[in-house]
Amino acid sequence: MKICVVGTGRMGYNHARLLHKLGYLDCIVDSDAIKAEKVGKHFNKPWYTNLESMTAHQNPNGIIVAVPTQFHSKVVKKVVESVPDLNAILIEKPLTPTVKEAEELKSTLKKYEIPVIVGHIEVYNPVVSRTIQLLNEGFLGDIHSLFFQRRGAVGEERIQTLGDVYEDVGVHDFDVASRMLPNCEVKLYASSVKENGIDNSSVIVVSSKNKGFFCTFLMSREYAGKTRTIDIEGTKATLHANLITQILELRSLEVARGEKDFSAIRVPFSSGEQIKIYGEPLLQELWNLVDCIKGTSIPQVSIEDGINALKLVETVRKSINTGKNMRIKLN
Repeated sequence: MKICVVGTGRMGYNHARLLHKLGYLDCIVDSDAIKAEKVGKHFNKPWYTNLESMTAHQNPNGIIVAVPTQFHSKVVKKVVESVPDLNAILIEKPLTPTVKEAEELKSTLKKYEIPVIVGHIEVYNPVVSRTIQLLNEGFLGDIHSLFFQRRGAVGEERIQTLGDVYEDVGVHDFDVASRMLPNCEVKLYASSVKENGIDNSSVIVVSSKNKGFFCTFLMSREYAGKTRTIDIEGTKATLHANLITQILELRSLEVARGEKDFSAIRVPFSSGEQIKIYGEPLLQELWNLVDCIKGTSIPQVSIEDGINALKLVETVRKSINTGKNMRIKLN
C-alpha cells in the first residue's frame, strides 16, 4: 500500500500525518520546494516538487490531490496519465471550481475506470451516517424541518484562496442534505454577507411544497467559535446532531408536549435519549481510499456526489446574484 500526497497545505498535511501512522505514506509532492522538503523530512519520506520527478522514482497505487481547487483537474489528469499502477484517487473538496469543469474531468476519468473519492469529509462522520439511518428507519416520522449550522472563524489571509463560503464549507452540508432528502424538486432562496467582495456568510432556505418540508443552511466564516450541528424536526421526534462532539440527542415529540410519560419513550439507543458516537472522519475517509485501492469497496463520496454538491453551489450563487428563487433537484 503506497499512497502519495500531492499538496501539503492544511488538509494535505493531515492526510500525510494519518497515512504515516498507518504506514501507507509513500511520498510527498509540492511545488513549493521548502514545504515539500519540510514535510518530507518530518515524515522521513521522499519529497518532490513536481509529478514528473515523483513518477520517475516512485510508483504509488493511491494518490491524494490536495492542491488548490483551480489546479485539481490539471493534476488529476496528469496523475492518471503518468502513474502506471494507480488504483484509486482522493480529490479534496470541492471537486473543481465549476460544474462544467467537473463534468469534463468525469468524462476524462471514465476511460481509466479508476475509483475517485471526493473529500466531503462529513459524509464519513459516524454521527451523519447514524442520523441518516434513523431517518430511513422512520424514528422521526415525516420530516418537516432541517437546520444545518456550520460556523467558524477563518483568517482573512486564507479567504481569497478558499473561495466563497459555499465552495469552502457549503459543499459538506449540501452533500449531507442531498442524502437525507434524495430525489426532491425544491425551491431555493439565498442571501449573503460579503467580505472584500466574497460571500463569507449566508442563509439558504430550501423548501418542497409537495414533500412538506423546508431546509435551512446557516454558514459563516465570521463566527468567533466553532459550530457544526444538524437539527431535524419530525412528526414523531426531534433529533439534534453535534458533528464536533459526535453526540446525538433524540427527543420524543409526545413527551415534549406532555402527551406521554417520559418513561414510555422508545429510543433506538441502549439507554437514555443521548448517545456518543466515536469515529475520526478523516481516518474513515482514508480507510475508504485504502479499500478502493484494494478493490474491496467503492467511494462513499463519488465524483457524481461532488458534481451534485457543485450544482447546489452554483444555484445558490444564482439566487444571490439575481435575488430570485431558484429550482433544483437534490441528488
